[in-house]
Amino acid sequence: MHSFDRNLMNTSFEILIPNGERNYAKSAAFDCFDETEALEAVLSLYRFGSDVSCVNASAVGEITPITADFAECLSLAFAASSMSLGAVDVCMGEYFLRAKGDKTFPIPETPRRGKFEFDPENFRLKKIEDGRIDLGSIGKGFALARAVKRLKEIWEIDSAFLTFGASSIYAFGENGEGKPWSVNLSDAVKIDVRDFAVGASGTSVLGSHIVDARTGKIPENQPFRTWCFCADAAIADAMATAFMALSPDEIRRVCKEENLGAAVQRTDGGEIEFFE
Repeated sequence: MHSFDRNLMNTSFEILIPNGERNYAKSAAFDCFDETEALEAVLSLYRFGSDVSCVNASAVGEITPITADFAECLSLAFAASSMSLGAVDVCMGEYFLRAKGDKTFPIPETPRRGKFEFDPENFRLKKIEDGRIDLGSIGKGFALARAVKRLKEIWEIDSAFLTFGASSIYAFGENGEGKPWSVNLSDAVKIDVRDFAVGASGTSVLGSHIVDARTGKIPENQPFRTWCFCADAAIADAMATAFMALSPDEIRRVCKEENLGAAVQRTDGGEIEFFE
């Protein structure tokens, strides 16, 4: 088993490749890390000169040219907002920063939902109302999806396991022992992962911090953990976050309408409920 990792997007990005010559696997993994680092420079809220920081710093009415990478990620983010019944919205950056206690940027006493006019064909974003974009977990999922595509299409690798801080996972092929890769959801529950993404969210690290974009507030009694199982890693990450705010009936509806899988653990050590 060849294992490689690099600290990116404020967490550890690890790639496991079970087969082939080690130097070839290392070149493939490091190529993915380099692309992820380049994406971070475009998508990060905290990187000076990134597309996100330039848009956030623009004045109301100003049009900012953006890269194709940011435009693609933003399109997925807006799609996720619709899929989640409005529970996630990357234009709520000021709310997210306040909920996390982040002091990096000055936030007004009353956070604002940014409003933007998006022109994806011409790669432009116009600020209509003040506020900040924060791609959050969807940026990490987007980078993960790009790495998977690179391994498959450019390096022609047929088996790999990729994990971004255990909250963004994608696995394809077999684990080197002729079996599918598996992911532990808890000490008692694990699932086989066959060419799809697992997005995870929860309260164990930062506590209850996830804002319901429909209300601008942190819901009471958020689950301990939520997961989304999806073909696209960016959507999986966004929807795992959304499931922290959605009711069981809403999760069931979203899974049915969008062809997703979900799992929710209400309390630490509690039973895990699956949705399809």
